[in-house]
Amino acid sequence: MDWGRHVRARKITRSAMTVSIDSELAALDRRMTALKVDYERFFSGDLKLPPIAARRELEQFLKRLGNEDIDRAADRFRLQAMEGRYNAMRELWEKKLSAREQGRTLAGRPLAHPPPSPADASSPGPVDAAGAGDVKPKRRVDFSPLFERYCTARRTLGEDVSKLRYDKFEEQVLRQAEEIRKRTGCKKLVFEVHTQEGRVRLIGRPAPAKG
Repeated sequence: MDWGRHVRARKITRSAMTVSIDSELAALDRRMTALKVDYERFFSGDLKLPPIAARRELEQFLKRLGNEDIDRAADRFRLQAMEGRYNAMRELWEKKLSAREQGRTLAGRPLAHPPPSPADASSPGPVDAAGAGDVKPKRRVDFSPLFERYCTARRTLGEDVSKLRYDKFEEQVLRQAEEIRKRTGCKKLVFEVHTQEGRVRLIGRPAPAKG
């Protein structure tokens, strides 16, 4: 056996692996930067839907690299640093998504296109459904702010809301309001939009007593 040739072959293989890891880490860095830009565009209103597919692909890419047998300590450290950076970005995105859904502000800065409130479109709050179902036409309750929040919450989850209709939504609210009144005997109700277990739900309840 030519030991010198064997050593040279191992060096060449190790060098090729190093180049491969370097290129993979560089590709990961580019993907993270591109995904960050896409989320910034989404939160600014340039993109209608969050980049869910690109995020899923990046996470799969990151998981595959994490399972690689990386020889150099410097490359392992670099990968760990990038994992930490991505986790921090992901946590920030989740906070912004949650804040956007609820129409709140994050770190004192108003979010792009927050859902309007039922009262004056300046602050979030539940929609008062007092008398819904038995109101006169002149006192018809406007559920459009609640409808906007409902659509925004579903859009945030990446759902297509183009086929949602206000009249059908209004029927759902009135029907749910009637059921709650029969069950509780309370005439004044409020409705809110919540995201639970990856699904958007419309929740009605008796309005809290004032005073």
